[in-house]
Amino acid sequence: MKSIDKNKVAEYELYKRIKLLGEGSFGKAYLVECLSDQTKWVIKQMSLNTMNEDERKATLKEAKILEALSHPNIVKFREVYKTKKGKLCIVMEYADGGDIGKIIKEQ
Repeated sequence: MKSIDKNKVAEYELYKRIKLLGEGSFGKAYLVECLSDQTKWVIKQMSLNTMNEDERKATLKEAKILEALSHPNIVKFREVYKTKKGKLCIVMEYADGGDIGKIIKEQ
């Protein structure tokens, strides 16, 4: 997981939720605003407590893969962290044009 920059607000990044973008079987995706620089991001929040061991491993693997990827056609990864309540949060770039499924349907 990405290390936390000690210069960030209260030793970790603080985000303000703006709205729910969607939800799936394991969690929710929120549009958020970073309080330190007012940039928009998406937090994909998943409850590790409700997953079995294989699901937890797959979720952590997804976070590691996103962190390693760097391509103009792939949403950029910012950071990943776990909350005290057992939720894994993956912070990634906000692509405000919608998802690829929506674009295909519109075409």
